Amino acid sequence: MQKLSLIRPLTNAFTLIELMIVIAIIAILATVAIPSYNSYTQKAALSELLAASASYKTDVEICIYNTGDSKNCSGGQNGVRKMTELRQAKYLNAITVEGGTITVTGKGNLQEYGYTMTPIHNGSTISWETKCKGEDLSLFPANFCASN
Repeated sequence: MQKLSLIRPLTNAFTLIELMIVIAIIAILATVAIPSYNSYTQKAALSELLAASASYKTDVEICIYNTGDSKNCSGGQNGVRKMTELRQAKYLNAITVEGGTITVTGKGNLQEYGYTMTPIHNGSTISWETKCKGEDLSLFPANFCASN
């Protein structure tokens, strides 16, 4: 009489179709994740440009309150600092101030990005009109480029 064996032979490997399915799933996830990752890294880099203009904005506002007009508020005049060497800045190319208007330009991955902030002095208050430039303006914070 023959003995029936209920023991299956052990296989410890993946089949070819299982490997192909895993590779297809990874490829699909990568096509979705990589563009999102690039967008997030550009937003993070853009924050360097936005932070750099804050101190110049304060300088211009103080200059306007002291002189009564933005025309007298250029880099190196009336308390507005001059543009300094930006060797340590990875994405910031230049900041200039002419007649109260602050212009910020990027470099590297943000070479085509930048913005211009123009002060609007209404007696006792100062508001800012911002015009942005770049390939994807959605990288700027919401309502930052509202006047484009």
